[in-house]
Amino acid sequence: MTAADANWTVITGSTGGIGSEIARQLAADGKNLILCNRSQAKSQAQRTALLSGDPSVKIELVTADLMDTAQVSAAVDLIKGLPGRVDALYNNSGVLTAQKTLSVQGFESQFAVNVLAPYQLTVELRDKMTRPADEAPAMVVLFSSSAVNAQKTLDLKELANPAMVGGLMGTYAQTKLAVTALAPALSEALSANNILIRAVDPGATKTAMTTSGNAAMPKPLQWLAPFLFSAADKQAAKVIDSADPAAFGGRTGIFVANRKQKTMPKPAAEEATQKQLIALLEKALKD
Repeated sequence: MTAADANWTVITGSTGGIGSEIARQLAADGKNLILCNRSQAKSQAQRTALLSGDPSVKIELVTADLMDTAQVSAAVDLIKGLPGRVDALYNNSGVLTAQKTLSVQGFESQFAVNVLAPYQLTVELRDKMTRPADEAPAMVVLFSSSAVNAQKTLDLKELANPAMVGGLMGTYAQTKLAVTALAPALSEALSANNILIRAVDPGATKTAMTTSGNAAMPKPLQWLAPFLFSAADKQAAKVIDSADPAAFGGRTGIFVANRKQKTMPKPAAEEATQKQLIALLEKALKD
């Protein structure tokens, strides 16, 4: 295997929902994939299914619980050990819950998976994604949500370990607002390595997280989701299109929804908030 044919796309949370469809569509397009999931058995089954469609695609599996920063670091080491470079990082894995669960490091689960893990993967894989300025840029995709639109502020004091955990319009929305803010917060630093970063709202999607009676979903949405939410394959195609480095004039640090650049949510656009968020995440990784 040469470096040229071993460039990779990393997808977290690839075994279900929109992540599964992103993996399927990218594999059908001939992309070499690194699938990062908590369940090795599900990853292996997915790999078998994808290779049955195109045996020439290279697929590597990395097993890690993204709630655990030590396991994220171990996953990064495995990815760095593979030949070639990472062309794209889809930080798809997410948690939506109304129950408070703490990681081994003491962080609330939605903060750990929805915010801290994407930040850690992005900064620790930066060298693996770096390329000369005359080449096509690498791409980092952060998964936002339409839930951020109702958020007036980003409460950084409560983000990592809130006293109370809410559902779709509560703790989850705050974590999605925070990960959205990472796009402009990291854009300048990553540009120096010819890496673009975008926060993408995939849109309301029919997944197990949204249609299986999840208590974190408001009751009316649980009833309406099967009718109003879109299929995962349709939303995955939107995300993939939004991750094209040439799209949106090659702009970085932006917020995208429904294949269109949108105004960055006001709290996420505040430079002071972005700096405080980065400081919080750096402290979380060092503690």
